[in-house]
Amino acid sequence: MVRRWLSVMLIASLVCGAIADISGAPAEAAPPRKPLVSKKKSKTTKPAAPATKLPTGAEKTEHIELAPVDPKKRDEALKSAARIDAIIDAHLKKVGQPANAAASDHEFLRRAYLDITGTIPTAKQAAMYLAQRGESKKVVLIDQLLNRPGYASHFYNYWADILRLHDRPDNNNYGRPYADWVKECLRENVDYDSMVHEMLTAKGRIWENPAAGYYLRDSGMPLDNLNNTIRIFLGTRIGCAQCHDHPFDRWTQKEFYQLAAFTSGMEFNASRDLALKVNQKDIDSQGMPESKESREAKQILRMNRPAIWDNEKKQLKFPENYTYANAKAGDIVKPAVIFGKAPSSIPAAERREIFGDWVTSSDNPRFAMTIANRLWKRALGVGLIEPEDDMKDDSKAVIPELLDYLASEMKRLDFDLKEFQRIVLYTKTYQRKVTYTDLAADKPYHFPGPVLRRMSAEQVWDSLLTLTMEDPDKMLRPEDSKFEEIVSLKPTATVNEVLDRAKQLDDYRKDEGKLRSKRQYKGQELLRASELPQPLPGGHFLREFGQSDRSVISTSHTDGTVPQLLAMFNGPVTHMMLEQGSVIYNEVMAKKQQADQIDSIFLSLLSRYPTEAERNIANREIKEAKAAGYGNVIWALLNTREFLFVQ
Repeated sequence: MVRRWLSVMLIASLVCGAIADISGAPAEAAPPRKPLVSKKKSKTTKPAAPATKLPTGAEKTEHIELAPVDPKKRDEALKSAARIDAIIDAHLKKVGQPANAAASDHEFLRRAYLDITGTIPTAKQAAMYLAQRGESKKVVLIDQLLNRPGYASHFYNYWADILRLHDRPDNNNYGRPYADWVKECLRENVDYDSMVHEMLTAKGRIWENPAAGYYLRDSGMPLDNLNNTIRIFLGTRIGCAQCHDHPFDRWTQKEFYQLAAFTSGMEFNASRDLALKVNQKDIDSQGMPESKESREAKQILRMNRPAIWDNEKKQLKFPENYTYANAKAGDIVKPAVIFGKAPSSIPAAERREIFGDWVTSSDNPRFAMTIANRLWKRALGVGLIEPEDDMKDDSKAVIPELLDYLASEMKRLDFDLKEFQRIVLYTKTYQRKVTYTDLAADKPYHFPGPVLRRMSAEQVWDSLLTLTMEDPDKMLRPEDSKFEEIVSLKPTATVNEVLDRAKQLDDYRKDEGKLRSKRQYKGQELLRASELPQPLPGGHFLREFGQSDRSVISTSHTDGTVPQLLAMFNGPVTHMMLEQGSVIYNEVMAKKQQADQIDSIFLSLLSRYPTEAERNIANREIKEAKAAGYGNVIWALLNTREFLFVQ
């Protein structure tokens, strides 16, 4: 037993050696000794699918609408990518630093899948790409991946962390329609400026106008929301100026309040014409105030309160404790922008519309620059300005010419985020080997290539799902239109109508629970991270691996912890891929030759063929442990750093 354990761990240690010494690059894998697919034709018919403990009742959506990249724009994108490379190469020459070598095929393949679709490729996808020849294979792969549903799924996870998307931000708010709207915008590739403008000017209840969820996420806290808005979309933190002049930047408290005056007329509860006539006392008067039905009814009432509308008469005043000489406490604040220009006349009814115009304008010096810097960091691992959401007037990009060019490209593309990312992914810079050395906090990174990163929580989860379930992209979170229909009330709703809706809601939740059980394995719902409840509760695999609780902007992390080790060593999520009927199980068992089976395992987990040393150890383990040896090899590779890191 000890010998077998050591054998398995030796496999892991050999693979770990690929990135254990972070001053060096991983060893190249040896070519397969035999083709992955046997040339022998089977005379038997295809066997029936084996019995499995994995969930089989999840509904699949056969066609998911997704805006594709335009093939006609490829040449133009390649020219833009070449311009980026020229700027970086000139900069590297200037600072005397060589560029990293080109990434190997399997490194690029795995990186592209993880960065674009959020998951590793399957063994078949890896083998197919590695067998291809030709200079255009990388460009073709990038376009194919940008056209897959996984692109929007993975991009959603990125924005969910920034926008703090939450199904239930508080007891009164139901946030899912807003999150679903963001996801749909990404699938349709809505222009970024249009998407942001819609969020900043939205009105109504969240199920009537989902974009209103942006403000309802900070219901009753317009000043905090303003700080979040400027931080997210303009890359600047002005929150300190809410209480006093900013100690580390030029923003004054007066400027903060002048900017806040644009959104100060906003109300967060339904206007009188939308407000319900029935209230919680009316529910209690029915005789059973503590019954489940009564509690459900009162929850429905609370969910109908939140709504965004503009009160033209509402004006912001300087706080009573305002101490600066440039304004008086209690005076009405006149709207003014903190940089750029806004109309000289700002009618009260148009304050938010003008604010949305100003934030998203191509003339705003920070809007295009901020999103360009964000997406550059998303692809390369480091921003040209760091932190990406704390730019100051004296902040200088590592390569100023590059940031200016990226911002100009964002404007040229009319804020088409998919096309912008296509250009970045086309660059030779992105396609180089990663930098393995730790980055010095006091020194700039000059972009000889991307930096080594650990998978995000969502990438780990979705990759495990890829190893387990067929077509996870087609398994979407069930729509909640029925739920919205139940909880949405007209102003004239009566007590009896509300109580009837409460009964319907109880029945809906029971039915939904039954459907959820069909998607579960050992209590874990097997859907992609973007299709699970937002966010997951503490203790869930995703939270253990760094998914944030969505209370603060961008607080997800990739730090290693002991619970992560335990989850990967012996958690239910890692057991599921060894179940009969899993993707990796079926792919390995479909091979007739042991060499092909070992190839399939390595391709499934690491997107490459094994080295000769790895193959020999795997052969010995399988010979000694028989059928269990396959699981031991899979488990060993799963627990390597090569699996968890994006090279």
